[in-house]
Amino acid sequence: MSLSRLLYVSHCALKEQGAARDTAVREIAARSAKRNPSSLLSGALLYVDDTFVQVLEGPIKAVERCFEAICCDFRHDDIKLIDLIPAKDRVFPEWSMAFLAADDATMKTHGDLAEIRFLVGVNAREAVNQMRQLLKQSAD
Repeated sequence: MSLSRLLYVSHCALKEQGAARDTAVREIAARSAKRNPSSLLSGALLYVDDTFVQVLEGPIKAVERCFEAICCDFRHDDIKLIDLIPAKDRVFPEWSMAFLAADDATMKTHGDLAEIRFLVGVNAREAVNQMRQLLKQSAD
């Protein structure tokens, strides 16, 4: 099976604010994690400063369908496709949808996440690698 990897950023357009927004974003990631295995999708969702950075990987048709649904989702504003490439291997094979947000329990800091968000516009591949490194650190 040939794989593709897609990276995009968007602004969070949820009406909730504060802790309610954080909870809603976590629920989005949890629902994606449950739904993605049936489409052979994996990836990671980073949330920082009301911005989503998401990596989707899997069969191209499944990646395209998922991204199309995201583009039609009113919880996102200002969606920007950063990268869509063929991939030899998955970067996030362990996660149907990993979630990264500032959280004391997992030792991820706002600065780490903001750096990745910035890096997306400069070096997409390195941003994806740093997302993977943060997830591995959390798992250790």
